[in-house]
Amino acid sequence: MHDDWVRQIDLELDDELSLTERAALARHLVGCRHCAEARVNHLEMRVAFARSAGEPHARTVPRHPMRGRTLALWMAISLVVGTAAGWLGHRRWAGPSPEPLEATRASFVAQ
Repeated sequence: MHDDWVRQIDLELDDELSLTERAALARHLVGCRHCAEARVNHLEMRVAFARSAGEPHARTVPRHPMRGRTLALWMAISLVVGTAAGWLGHRRWAGPSPEPLEATRASFVAQ
């Protein structure tokens, strides 16, 4: 039974498990000391291999890398959305008026 969970641990560290499988593994690791220690050993072994391969900043917690293209895409999308929201807000509320604020407030109250 532990062999199946150890295989699951390897798949998790390789980022090949679905979200439900990750949740099931996490629940199992909470209650099974043997598998939790096996996961720690696998992490330490991966870090040791990475450091021996010349990667001095190897980490025990795997991180999902965000590629430059993905980051650039999200930045472009956020700039377009922000610009569109600003333009729509300016169109909706007509932006700043050339008249002083008190004059516009008085005309609004009078109408």
